[in-house]
Amino acid sequence: MYLEIWWLLTIPVFFVLGWFTSRWDRKKSRLNKLAKSKRLEDVIYFLCEDSYECATNALKNSIKNYEKSLVLQRSLGTMFRKQGFFDKAIETHAALLSVRKIDKTTKEAILIDLAKDYLGAGIFDRAMDALSLVSGKEFQIEILFLKLKIEERLKNWEKALERLEDIEQKDLSSYVDIDRVRVHLLCELIEQGNNKYIKKLKSLNSEHPRVMGVLSGRNNKVNHGDAASFICNSCASKFDTFFWRCHFCGVWDSCDKLIKIDL
Repeated sequence: MYLEIWWLLTIPVFFVLGWFTSRWDRKKSRLNKLAKSKRLEDVIYFLCEDSYECATNALKNSIKNYEKSLVLQRSLGTMFRKQGFFDKAIETHAALLSVRKIDKTTKEAILIDLAKDYLGAGIFDRAMDALSLVSGKEFQIEILFLKLKIEERLKNWEKALERLEDIEQKDLSSYVDIDRVRVHLLCELIEQGNNKYIKKLKSLNSEHPRVMGVLSGRNNKVNHGDAASFICNSCASKFDTFFWRCHFCGVWDSCDKLIKIDL
């Protein structure tokens, strides 16, 4: 009898312990969510500030708690690429392709990421191989532009001109200044000795300084004086010599003279 009463007295104790445990688990869960949210807020903040290195570090910390998140790991690979760590970007995106139970659209999006990594690293054949595995209609526009960039990097100007015409035929002029790119591609071809493109270049009636130089046979480099340094106004890459097309981001007419301020 005495033992039964003792057991009855322990019931409220167990109830209280269970209640406190439940509250602690919920509190711990909320704290974890807040911590994850804070880390993601840090990532967004650093991205807005163009601080890719800080954003990458913040994202790494987030992924420690989100190891199964494809979106975060894709983003990490993209940040590696933007910082010029192409080997890390390739490793990150390639690893995601081995994940089981990945849907077709996500897999093809990762292949696009991988193609961009290879393009940045200058491994053009693998970039084309990755693009050849993508068949989704939603990626076809991006594939066209990536193939154009690859041909430009390879200096296959005739192929690049064909890619540009494909883009024009699909009425995608809102995505790229087709006339500007065409002018430069024709100038590159003529400078290589393909004089059959002179007539086509003249028909554009362009007043671009490069066109004027090519058609007159003059040096088409814009003179900015001696010992000048140059910067790409698109990606902020710096160069010692003038360029028509940035060697890193591939944007035409992005060259500005770097102004040095003596303090």
